[in-house]
Amino acid sequence: MTPTTLSPSRADLYRPRFHLTPESTWMNDPNGLIRHEGRWHAFYQNNPHGSLWGNLSWGHAVSDDLATWTHLPVALPCSEHEMIFSGSVVHDAENSSGLAAPGASGPLVAFYTSAYSPDHPTHPGLQAQSIAYSTDGGTEWTFYADNPILDRGSANFRDPKVFWHAESGRWVMVTVEAADQQVHLHTSANLLTWEEASVFTHPGLDGVLWECPDLLRVPVTGTADAPEGEAWVMVISTNPGGPAGGSGGYVLIGDFDGRTFTTQAQPQPLDLGQDCYAAVSFSGVEGAPVLLGWMNNWAYADQTPTDPWRSAMTLPRTLHLEPVAGGGLELLQHPIVPEAVRTVDLGAVATAVEPVVLDAVEPFRVQGTLGLRTPQRMVLRFGEEEAAPELVLSVDAEGRVVLDRSAAHGVDFAPEHGASAPYTPAAGSEEVAFDLVVDRSCVDLQLDGGRALVSQQIFPGAAEVSIRGESA
Repeated sequence: MTPTTLSPSRADLYRPRFHLTPESTWMNDPNGLIRHEGRWHAFYQNNPHGSLWGNLSWGHAVSDDLATWTHLPVALPCSEHEMIFSGSVVHDAENSSGLAAPGASGPLVAFYTSAYSPDHPTHPGLQAQSIAYSTDGGTEWTFYADNPILDRGSANFRDPKVFWHAESGRWVMVTVEAADQQVHLHTSANLLTWEEASVFTHPGLDGVLWECPDLLRVPVTGTADAPEGEAWVMVISTNPGGPAGGSGGYVLIGDFDGRTFTTQAQPQPLDLGQDCYAAVSFSGVEGAPVLLGWMNNWAYADQTPTDPWRSAMTLPRTLHLEPVAGGGLELLQHPIVPEAVRTVDLGAVATAVEPVVLDAVEPFRVQGTLGLRTPQRMVLRFGEEEAAPELVLSVDAEGRVVLDRSAAHGVDFAPEHGASAPYTPAAGSEEVAFDLVVDRSCVDLQLDGGRALVSQQIFPGAAEVSIRGESA
C-alpha cells in the first residue's frame, strides 16, 4: 500500500491535500463506494497507463476518515476486449450469491459495466452488467466466470448501482439506458439472477446522456407539524445539460416501493458548480447518505493543467431533507470538512474592510454572510501581482449568489465555463450564509445552510491569498 504523497513539482500547487486524487494517472467517476469494517473504500474510473481517458479500470483507495487516502493496486483491470466502466459494491453479508465458501464471511460483490470492444467475439460494441467478488475485504478481486449477468443487447446500458431493500427482501439494481434517457430498475434474491421491475424517465430532465444513477433513502428532519421520517431521492447525472453547463447532476424527491420510483417533483440541481459529476453514495452507511462526486466536467476534463495526475473527487457530503412551507421537501447537503482546516470568520462581508492574508498552499475555510439588499462581493486574490488570479463570490442586483472563477487561474482554462449557476435565496431573505473551503485547486462552497452547494476547480498556482469584502 502506498499513501498519497506530494512531489516537489509545480503541479503540487494544484494537488489538493484532502480531496482524493489519483497518484499519477487519469481519474473520473467514483465507483464501488462502500464503508466496510470501519474503512471507507473509494474505487474509481482509472486509466492506469496515462493521464487521459482510456484503458478504463477500477482504481482503489481507502481511508479511515474520508480525508487521508491510501492507494491500493488497481482492483479491476481492463483487458484487450473489455473496459471496466462504472458501478457499485455491496457487502453480501448473508452470502446470498454463494460466492463465498460455506460458513465464511459474506463477500464484497462489485457490479460494473463491461464495455466490450467492437471486435469482441460475443458482444461486439455492447455494454452489459458484470460482477467481481472479494473474500478478503476488498483487496483481491475475482472476476465471475459467467459474466455478464445482465445483458440487454445495448451499446449504452451501464452504471449499475445496487442496494438492499429490506421491505421487499430483495436486492435492487439501478441502471441507465444512457442515450434513451431512461433509468431501469431490476431486482434479485441472489445478486446473480435479475428481473426487470420498472423503467423511469422524466421529460423535465434534459441531457443528451443520463449516467450514474443512484436511489437513496434519505432522512427527513422532523418539525412540530411533521414528525421525522424518510423519503427517496433519485440522483441522475446528465451530459451535457448540467446546471452550470457541460456535465452535471440533478435530484428528484419521491417514493420507492421496492420496484417503482415515483415522483411529482421537478428536478433540482445537485450542485450549482461546474465540477460535480457522477455523484453516488457509499454503501454500508446507516442514516444520512454520504455522496462523493467526480470534481471535473466532460466539457474540459482532458484540459485540466495537472500532470501526470488528472482530476479529483469532491468533498464527501451528507444529505437530509426538510419540510418546506406549503408542503413538499427540500434537499440539504453538508460537506464533510476535516476539523483541522484553518477557518476564517469574515462575518458580514460588507464590514470586512481589511484583507485577511493566508498561506494558500495549506487548505483554508472562510465563513460569513453576504447581504442581499445591495450587491456585495467577497474576493479571494491569489498572489500580489497586478493581474493576480481572483475568485469572486458575489450577490448581483437581483439578489442571486454566484461563484465566478473566470479570473481565478494562472493558466488558460475553460474560459466558457467561468461562473456557477446562480443561487436564489428564499423570498424576503436579508442575507445568505456561506462556508467556502479551498484546498489548493479544489473549491467547495456551501450556501444558506446547505440549500445549495457549488463545486469548482481553480488553478491560481500561488502560495498566498488575500481575502477581502466589498460592498457596491
